[in-house]
Amino acid sequence: MPRRESTVYKPELMVACSRCGSVAGAWCYGKAGQRMKGVHEERAELYREQPTTTETS
Repeated sequence: MPRRESTVYKPELMVACSRCGSVAGAWCYGKAGQRMKGVHEERAELYREQPTTTETS
């Protein structure tokens, strides 16, 4: 059976979180160790600051 890549519903999850240490693809965790519904603002900023990699030929 072929292995399927996980689906990422929030594009901010494509970068690691510098605040809670979550790796790319994993959700952020809050103070009580509970999974957050969203992401930390620092992570969202890291995603927005990523350079766009569009190649023109």
